[in-house]
This record gives sequence, structure tokens and C-alpha cells, in this order.
Amino acid sequence: MTRHHNRPSAPLGASLVVLSSVFYGSYGVWSVLMGSGFGNFTQAVVRSGLVVLILWAIAANRGALKPVQWRRDAKWLFYSALSSLLIGAPFYYAFQHAGVGLTNVLNYACLILSMFVFGRLFNKERFTGAKLVSCVLGLAGLYLVFTPNLHAAGLLALGAAVVSGLATGLNITASKNLPYGALQTTLIAWTGGLVTNLPLMWLTHEAPVPPLSDKHWLYLFCFVAISIAASWSVIQGVKLVEAGVAGILGLLEVVFGIGFGVVLFHEHPTAITLVGAGFILAAAAGPYLQHYNAARGRLE
Repeated sequence: MTRHHNRPSAPLGASLVVLSSVFYGSYGVWSVLMGSGFGNFTQAVVRSGLVVLILWAIAANRGALKPVQWRRDAKWLFYSALSSLLIGAPFYYAFQHAGVGLTNVLNYACLILSMFVFGRLFNKERFTGAKLVSCVLGLAGLYLVFTPNLHAAGLLALGAAVVSGLATGLNITASKNLPYGALQTTLIAWTGGLVTNLPLMWLTHEAPVPPLSDKHWLYLFCFVAISIAASWSVIQGVKLVEAGVAGILGLLEVVFGIGFGVVLFHEHPTAITLVGAGFILAAAAGPYLQHYNAARGRLE
């Protein structure tokens, strides 16, 4: 059953998910700056490896590593590893071949729906009327935001965007159910991504990484730092709120992404894009502000 939390836990968890959306909103920035400097699986492996090394050093220094109960947690560890394999490289491929708009619409839509499904399946979370309203608003906002950029794409690219969205929902739900602290859970999730993507990089014979003097390494290091902050905050947050609620709040990533585009790349969003962003803000405001049940200490 879904766990009950004390009064401050749900607002804190929701705030951490919102904070993670700021970091995730910048992923498009780093993807654009990296361009084709790294291959699909190569960037996933290198970034995952650096993240794992940094997280392990921090966790070891803080004494935050507990023995992993492999038999007890086998199901969640398997789901974490499987979903890690299906997130990064498919999304990167879809982004390169289906465009930003179509990739994001499919990815986020599947993410929201999968988190409701997995939240219900694994944690018995209720799908209330308030969540339905927020979900509809969020999906409508997604469509409006990315309508100007929608275009036809190959089935492989579309499928990659869908798979990445579903896998992200499964990964977050698995992280929610792993009985470890947020730091160790984040380390487990990224280790799964490293282990599963490494053989695929070898099998696809992608081009070797660029020399360290190449500017793409600077962007990758920045991407690593942002990835750590984003992963830790969303995992810590989702341990305190329901998966479905986290999925809706995570849509704010789109709004922050628009903001980064305006500030850093001097993009000029259309009126319909701004309306869509407003829909997403309304969708997130619902569970964050209006449907907080203070008596139970959780978001409904």
C-alpha cells in the first residue's frame, strides 16, 4: 500500500521533484551543445561512468552505503537495470532523428501515463478526479507547446521516444521502492545504466570518444553535474510523494526548458506555445497547491 508520511514530507517531496525539473529542463541545452560529439551509447556510457564514480566517492565519504540485499530487492533491482538500459540511448536517438517536438510529446506523455500505471500496479496509488484533471491539462499543454515543431518521423525514432518515456516511469517507480537512501538509490540507478549500455556501445562499434582537448568534453562534464543533481532530487522527492503526482510535477521540465531556450538560445516561443506552458503550470499547480491533504501529509 502507499505509505503515509508526516505533514512536511509531501510538500518537501513535491518541491524536490519541481527542483529536479529545473535540472532536467536543461538536458536539451547540453544535448544541443554536445551535438554529434559522442555516439548514442558512448555518451550514455561515459556520462554514466563519471556519475557513478562521483556518487560512489560522495557516498563512501559520507558512510551512506548499506549492503545491498540482492535476494530481497531482486525485483526492483531488475526493473531499475532494465529501465536504465532503455532510457538514455533511445531518447538520444529519438532526439536526433525525430526532432525535439515530437520526441518530447511522446516521451513525456508516456512518462506520465506509465507513472500512473506503475504507481497503481506496484504501490496501489489511487487515480483520483483531481489527478485526472491535472493529467488532461498536462497532456494538452504538451501538445500545444510542441505543435509548431511536430513533423513526420520514422517508426524507429517514434518507438525510441515511446520506449524511453515508459522506461523512465518504470525507473522512477523502481527507485521509489528500493529501501535505501536517495544517494545510494541514485548510485544504483546510474550503475544499472552503465552496466547495460556498455556492451551495447561495444556491439554497435560506435566511434571512439573525442580527445580530451575537444570542447565537447566540457559540455559532457557539465551534463554530468546536472545529471547528478537531477537524479538525486527526483529520487529523493518520489520517495515522499506518489509516483503519479511526481509525473505531473515533472512536466514543469518542459516549462523550464522553454525558459532556457529563450535565455540561452534567444528562442521566441509562439503564443500557442506560451498557452501550452500555462496549461502545464496549471496541471502542476493542482497537485502541488490545491489537492494537498494536510491531515494525511501527502499529495492526493
